[in-house]
Amino acid sequence: ADEVPVAALEQAVRGAAGAILENVTLFDVYRGEQVPQGQKSVAYSLSLRAPDRTLTDEECDGAMQKAIQALETEFHAVLRG
Repeated sequence: ADEVPVAALEQAVRGAAGAILENVTLFDVYRGEQVPQGQKSVAYSLSLRAPDRTLTDEECDGAMQKAIQALETEFHAVLRG
């Protein structure tokens, strides 16, 4: 919903993605005809890194899925396709 602060969304992403999450950057907030009234579309860029190894696709995909799941559970967010 439009009243959910983006900082709360970011905090949920940080908590869910785990230790390999290096940085979260908000790069777009959109309200308009393609988004239902009373809602907003937000887009984040996530940087994932491990200091001691190259991350696998599975590790990255898992962190992303946990972040998405947290947003869906905590805020009833919907992933736009």
